Amino acid sequence: MAGKIPSRGDYTIPSAIFDEHEWMADALIDGETGYNCTLVYPPIDSECPNCIFDLTTGRSANIYRTGGPIEFTKHTTCPWCGGVGRRTDNPTDTMRMRVYWGGMEVNAAMRQFQQLTKSSGTADGLLFIIAYMNDYPKFEKAEEIKVLNTFKKDIRCERASEVIPWGFKKNRYFACMLRRR
Repeated sequence: MAGKIPSRGDYTIPSAIFDEHEWMADALIDGETGYNCTLVYPPIDSECPNCIFDLTTGRSANIYRTGGPIEFTKHTTCPWCGGVGRRTDNPTDTMRMRVYWGGMEVNAAMRQFQQLTKSSGTADGLLFIIAYMNDYPKFEKAEEIKVLNTFKKDIRCERASEVIPWGFKKNRYFACMLRRR
């Protein structure tokens, strides 16, 4: 910092400032202003856990597999897979994040974000999010992010930018732009 503020010598920022910033940022994510968002992962195709799979037909044998989730009588359609023998599921997870919906706060955040990432574009259809760094691995794997808005409606989004570290120390939060689908 020497030379940046000529009238002051070297100085350090007290750790209490960092603690206060983290306390406030945590309150914005964990409190009433944060949102529980659903992370949707890529689909997983798996053999039905409820019935026996017939390798010769490539479909269900429509015979209940002992220990399966829903019992059914032999040679009726498996209620779990519908007689297909396989099931494709989209696994999901929940993550808490701070969401900036649009208008002036997204434009201001986007200007700061653009300076850091050298990205370009407009704020149309974009959401700016800030979340905990320890949630980054599951956020990175998500194919889609569903943000529940104040009208209790899921807004389907995808990542519109790279994730960058956020905050004073750049080790507790990350930020990212999402684009509405």
